[in-house]
Amino acid sequence: MMLLLLQLPYWSLLPVMHFASSWGSSCSSVSSLSLIRIACAARWLRLFKERYTVSGSSSFPTGQGGGPIVRFVVCLGRLIGRLLPYYNPSGLFFFFPFYHTGGAEKVHSQIVSCFKEQQPWLFFAKRSADSGFYRQFEQAGRCIDLGWLLKYTYPLSTGILAGLIDKHPNARLFGCNSLYYYLLLPHLPDHVRATDLLHALGGGAEQYALPVLERLQQRVVISQAVRDELIAWYRTQGVDPRLDQRIMVIPNQVEMPQTVNKPAADGVLRLLFVGRGGVEKRVQLIGRAARICTEQGLAVEVTLAGDLDDAIAAEDRACCRLTGLISVGDQLSRLYQQADLLLITSSREGFPLTVMEGMAHGCVPVCTAVGGIPEHITHRENGWLLPAGDDEAVVHALVQAVQTLSDNRHLLQQLSAAARHYADTRFSGERFCEQYHDVIRGV
Repeated sequence: MMLLLLQLPYWSLLPVMHFASSWGSSCSSVSSLSLIRIACAARWLRLFKERYTVSGSSSFPTGQGGGPIVRFVVCLGRLIGRLLPYYNPSGLFFFFPFYHTGGAEKVHSQIVSCFKEQQPWLFFAKRSADSGFYRQFEQAGRCIDLGWLLKYTYPLSTGILAGLIDKHPNARLFGCNSLYYYLLLPHLPDHVRATDLLHALGGGAEQYALPVLERLQQRVVISQAVRDELIAWYRTQGVDPRLDQRIMVIPNQVEMPQTVNKPAADGVLRLLFVGRGGVEKRVQLIGRAARICTEQGLAVEVTLAGDLDDAIAAEDRACCRLTGLISVGDQLSRLYQQADLLLITSSREGFPLTVMEGMAHGCVPVCTAVGGIPEHITHRENGWLLPAGDDEAVVHALVQAVQTLSDNRHLLQQLSAAARHYADTRFSGERFCEQYHDVIRGV
């Protein structure tokens, strides 16, 4: 053990030196490492992964700041952080896992855009799959894409950031979907205000945040349904009911198009999915429904936008049009303009941004009744709800919905108009930035 402690300054400072040398750019990103850095980082990570676990998976303790070794290394890092010649005039620090294409990432970019005049610092703790919303983040603040460094030099990197943040008397932190953010919180002084955002339960973030709930001055959720679900989960975990008052609902926002020109209501029915192919999204059900509709002779065109090559079964591909990733706003807007139905077949959700965007463009949302969706979608009034049950039930209900709306174009037009009106009155986001300013700054 003594030998390990004596070695810490040598092999843990290697990545720190690289960190300091690369910090000066507007967006620090490291694409290659020397063999010695990789070896040192791997050895460091193995040491702590062998010693600590969270929820049965390799991770690190959050609640009390770790054991004596972790605290020692954090203290060492804090000294380094206070000596680093960097200062964030805004005092705003944001922590996210990714900037790649995704609904959550788009929301995160919208949030930081509310603070672009202050130019906050934006930390990304994991490797992004594509450049997706990188430009939007870069325009809003100073991007620091050092996922490898944050991960492989834990807990030293935690101490460095804690020391750096401690130099800011007006420090305000905001994080979402980032385990690293929750690992950092126990090591911050009390004057630092911390807020997080929870899109939906079930992704693991609620469990990671559990040990540091007292440290979070405010929690944001995107719908009342998610708030109710979170409070119910609190009761199962023995959380102090007084912390319920810290949970605030801030709905997501969308930009309303000035005009909507939908295709003629007597031709092919155009179905659209926009998003990623995660397990909970069940995109394969859309492919299956597309094949059944084709076999039944329904005049439909099914378009799927996103990185979905592996999400659709081979036998269903001929019935679908895969566009790949679409990151340009105008191209995505055209897809929404051309579509009649916006499809969601997820097993769990918060309230998808794509539903809001689709409704703003007059798309009729046809969605499983999960998460915050039933809070906004009323069956056969401004959309169509599918059962949230097993896969076959969802596919059957989706095909039935397509059949009904294909046959009854008058109902389709009514639902389209109602969806757009609902979006205009609920999702225009006039108070979105104002609410996030108040929450993050503690007004």
